[in-house]
Amino acid sequence: MVKNTQILDILTNLDSRLSLNELIEITLKIAIAYLRFNYKKLYKFLRNEDLTIEEFALDSIALLFIKDKSDQAITIKTAFKNWQPKIETEEDALFFLNKIVASRIEQHISSLLREEDPFFSKILDSVNYLIKSQGYIKIQAYGRTFIAKSDIKTCGYEFISRDDFEKIPVELFTDKKSLFPNLLHFLENKSNIVAAIPLNDLIYRLKHINFSQYSTVDYTETKRKQFEIDEIISIALNSSLEKLNKSYFDKGKLNEKETDSIGKALTDICEDLNNGGINSGLYEYLVPYLKDLSKDDYKTMYHNILEYLLKYTKIVIAENLMEKN
Repeated sequence: MVKNTQILDILTNLDSRLSLNELIEITLKIAIAYLRFNYKKLYKFLRNEDLTIEEFALDSIALLFIKDKSDQAITIKTAFKNWQPKIETEEDALFFLNKIVASRIEQHISSLLREEDPFFSKILDSVNYLIKSQGYIKIQAYGRTFIAKSDIKTCGYEFISRDDFEKIPVELFTDKKSLFPNLLHFLENKSNIVAAIPLNDLIYRLKHINFSQYSTVDYTETKRKQFEIDEIISIALNSSLEKLNKSYFDKGKLNEKETDSIGKALTDICEDLNNGGINSGLYEYLVPYLKDLSKDDYKTMYHNILEYLLKYTKIVIAENLMEKN
């Protein structure tokens, strides 16, 4: 637990280098604690990117300590100054710090998911369109973003947990037009639960349902959509394999064995992406085809190549998904 005996003094004296360094240290501790408590599934992303939870936490809060648009003060100092109601006690200061850190982490995660997962990005765009077109609003609570009606009531209620949201019956997610009404009606009938839909958790559920075999939508329509996804991933994979050959094999940067192995690893990655997500770090995909490959050699010789080809694949997928809209 982060001690809060000096937080208000630190926030009030951010022109001091000592205070700023102390705030960075405290904020980082809060970010690490938040990530460990809230993101059980984050380990997959961290493993894929060769990041520690401490590195991810630091990346998340970095924007709090750069100058804002006016170029006069760092972002967190401006936020502290403009916070309402005014921060006057140590408890207020700790609440402010926890809330702003949680908000930054959620924004950072959403941004990374958009970049790393074109299917997440497409679903998020569709959900954002529904929010606007159907007259709903977004609210922030405990560092999470929720979808709700404009007359939402939160006093005396709790927001649904991630685990409980996973237990909502799958049939409530299958009709796009009535998605929000169905889910909000379900939540309204739960005692002590706010009628608010967690945005990121919704995207995860929709993605999982779209890739699963137990969806209740029409079988023919499901097969048609799956065929489209298969086709999009196949096009992206072939484009990446062509780039692998032209940019690396033809130019002598990789030999035949290396090129073949990276191509097979990329094929396995695309297969997992089609089945709902990448399941291990990139090294784990390559080592079955280069059996004596150490992690150090992988990072030195192949990581940048495989990472670049994967990002290129995702860009092609995203572009083709946009064309399907």
